[in-house]
Amino acid sequence: MSIQQIGSPGAIRLRFGPFELNVAERSLKKADQVIPLGGRAYDILIALLEKPGEVVAKAELIAKAWPDVTVEEGSLRVHLSALRKALGDGQFGDKYFANIQGRGYSFIAPITRLPADRDRGGASEGLSNLPPALGRMVGRDDVVRKIQVRLQTERLITILGAGGIGKTTVALAVGHSVLARFSGAASFVDLSIVSDKEQVIGAIASAIGLGPQLVDPKEALLEFLRPRRGLIILDSCEHLIEKTAEIADYIFQNTTDVYIIATSREALHVPGENVLRLCPLDCPPEQQPGQTASEVLAHPAARLFAERVSARRGDFSLGDDEAPMVAEICRKLDGIALAIELAAGRAAIFGVGNTVERLGSRLDLLKFGRRTANPRHQTLIATLDWSHDHLSEIERVLLRRVAIFVGHFTLEAALAVAEEVGIDRSEIAGALVNLVNKSLIEVWTSSRGPRYRLLDTTRAYALEKLATSGEQDSIAERHASFSIQMLEGNPVNLFDLESTEAAANAVRDHLGNIRAALEWSFGPNGNDLKAIRLAAAASQLLLAMWLLLECRTWMEKAIDRMTPDCDPRHQMKIQAALALSLMYTEGNSERVREAFHAALNFGQRHEDTRLHLSLLSGMSMYLHGIVDAAGTYELALRSEAVARKTGSPDDAAIADSMLGAAYCLRSDQLRAQEHLKRSLHGLPQLRRFNASQYLFDFRSSSLSVLTHSLFFSGHLDQAVDCAKMNIEEAARSGHPIGLFRSLTHPMRLYFWIDDLEQVELNLSKLEHTAESYSLAPARAVALGLRGRYLVRVGRMADGIQLLQESLEKLAIHRHEVLTSDYISELTVSLAKQNARAEALTLIDRSIAAVIKAKKPLHLPAFFLAKGSAFASGDGPESLLAEEFFAKAMMQARQESELPFELRAGLELAHIWIGRDEVQRAHDLISPVYSRFSEGLTTPDLILARRILEQTSVRARQTGRRVAKSSGRAKA
Repeated sequence: MSIQQIGSPGAIRLRFGPFELNVAERSLKKADQVIPLGGRAYDILIALLEKPGEVVAKAELIAKAWPDVTVEEGSLRVHLSALRKALGDGQFGDKYFANIQGRGYSFIAPITRLPADRDRGGASEGLSNLPPALGRMVGRDDVVRKIQVRLQTERLITILGAGGIGKTTVALAVGHSVLARFSGAASFVDLSIVSDKEQVIGAIASAIGLGPQLVDPKEALLEFLRPRRGLIILDSCEHLIEKTAEIADYIFQNTTDVYIIATSREALHVPGENVLRLCPLDCPPEQQPGQTASEVLAHPAARLFAERVSARRGDFSLGDDEAPMVAEICRKLDGIALAIELAAGRAAIFGVGNTVERLGSRLDLLKFGRRTANPRHQTLIATLDWSHDHLSEIERVLLRRVAIFVGHFTLEAALAVAEEVGIDRSEIAGALVNLVNKSLIEVWTSSRGPRYRLLDTTRAYALEKLATSGEQDSIAERHASFSIQMLEGNPVNLFDLESTEAAANAVRDHLGNIRAALEWSFGPNGNDLKAIRLAAAASQLLLAMWLLLECRTWMEKAIDRMTPDCDPRHQMKIQAALALSLMYTEGNSERVREAFHAALNFGQRHEDTRLHLSLLSGMSMYLHGIVDAAGTYELALRSEAVARKTGSPDDAAIADSMLGAAYCLRSDQLRAQEHLKRSLHGLPQLRRFNASQYLFDFRSSSLSVLTHSLFFSGHLDQAVDCAKMNIEEAARSGHPIGLFRSLTHPMRLYFWIDDLEQVELNLSKLEHTAESYSLAPARAVALGLRGRYLVRVGRMADGIQLLQESLEKLAIHRHEVLTSDYISELTVSLAKQNARAEALTLIDRSIAAVIKAKKPLHLPAFFLAKGSAFASGDGPESLLAEEFFAKAMMQARQESELPFELRAGLELAHIWIGRDEVQRAHDLISPVYSRFSEGLTTPDLILARRILEQTSVRARQTGRRVAKSSGRAKA
């Protein structure tokens, strides 16, 4: 296969093992996750794929990867090693490369071409969050090229310079220019909107595509970045310099292929940092006689000024008469881009002559100060002071009041903080337009209308004016009230994206302001009642955006401020949000139960059936996690009563979902399937508002439990179909908990039918989901599943270690859904390693615990595992194994777990056949096998059919021998 064939439209995508390669895009994926490869490693992989199964000489590989450079063979070995590591070559029996001693290397895995019509977007699609370049850049091309070159050898570059000098503009230009070099993996982190140093990691994680971190976010960030190649731009570091320096150094020291560009007014001062000081734009020299416009415009500072005036006025053309004045303006502004742009905005209104006259008098006063202070900083302040002095009173008021907003804001928001007696809406709207025209506020049009934002330096300046005005607390209170009204003014189905996507995005975009409002409300000058109301209003947003740790923090603060006279509805929302956020940060702790009970108690004072049903469903999810069948059933009955009261089809479907789960735990699979199927019929499509309100969606939940129920009742084909549907729907929804459940619940089925390909595929997705959102219970579950997988592929010792670690973590999180599988697998594995005493101690302790807790659902698996433990190892104890296989069959029959009944029967039949009790084995297996109507090609049913056939033949042969013996005796 030649490279031309690979790259042709009909074969642009290739598959080998679990990997998918898009040659044109130079992207490699596994389970939809991009596998980062260096450019050299990628070239080597392509060269080997050109000749699959053939030996490619080392010299040829070097020529492909280093066409214009002479390198040693050691470099080839290094990149091949990285390639092997990225693909997991040699792990789990997967082998992709062969080293032909003295000749070269060969790609030995099967390759499948994928048709072109399955191609998707480019490799970089969705990976870069770089904002558009900030307009046409003037006078910075050389700097951008210099940084491009330095990025080839330097991994941490700080662009240093005064405020407004153009650091962000240069950083973005560099980012866009090297995007292809990093395969589109370039991320922009705007630290100017981060007010708390503890939020720096979260801002970086969000920018690179890592979900909110609940447990040790710093380590999670590193684990996410370590195997990847990419560029991170940390913009506006100065106000959080110590924390930013710490995190930048942490990333730099612990990764090998992550590059960082920082913009700051001061250096990070960390090892490995390379500082590039961004100089002011080159200005025309001191006025010389006869200086023409063309001579002045040869300097970037003057060219920037002229372009910005022209952009404002449209008819501006610099003439020779004004050229000396423009040169003077640029010099007096020290070539600082922001200051020049502000002056250009003024010149567009008042003219160049008027501007240089007014500007000159103010800057002359600051010349002496340059000796003892940062001159460019002083110059920028002077420019801002000058601009502020020329504002009308209403413009000054509006500028300092809208500075309270973090990030962008709308006209409605500006009115909320600025409008008062004596200042009407039209005056505010007019002042806003004027501030935009004077370059003090930026504006851009989105699908939701005009959006406004103060530049970082302008906002800092305006906030100082707000502080000195004496109205900071009153404006902060208005800001908090606006945040409350905005949150409360949107209905519960805010996140039903089919109908209110614009509203949902608006609230998400306001997150920075909600955080700021919460900080002020809970601060020393805040108001407790307003703080509690705001926390209640913000709880749904925080949950829906998976900011669980942050949600938990604010809800705990609100509970500390609560008094008996607080609105019961607010208290109920806060307690419910605390319970839900705790469930995924601590697991199923007693604090979760207490918070749910508190919320339900408050709920009795407020007639809101929808919220009541939400609380019942959340509590049910908690009880299901600890396998509390009685408690889950009681809550399901209560939810059914609430649904009858509302008469809502949605509520009825939710109640059916809860009843189905309850009956599944009670081993009544017929009723479970009846309710679950009715629930799915009532919720034919995933509803996002359910996911945000309840923190999980009921369609996914119903499909997950139905998979279990169908498996227990022996409907194996239906269970496989149900699992597939659930995984596909959950993947489309993008809902982490739905995806976690959909990937977790079918695992018992896949292991049972020995479909290790599905196990590996879904396990990779589960591990990625758990890592991205730092879902603590999900991580522990994934750890145990990985342990089971390793045991199945022959890596017994590694699998045992992971199973033990998983069980320890799951015990802490009180997550019991799959613990019986892990305990059973670990018991049998230990026994096979001749550690029977340890295995029996584990399984006996587990059996005693579930009997005491009245959780018989686990007993068939435990009795089966104990029987297998006695049957394994160097000295099998057949009689004891027989006893517990028989117990497992009996218990499985009582709990309606048909697959467990069959497997225990197969083990028992194996013992009896070994004792030549053939008919007895046949009579044991036959009635169990006959109860299966599907899944006949799965391993246990194939084995059962084979045993029945063999025992039938042996029984007939034995019968004939007996008949012959009897005939001879008679003769």
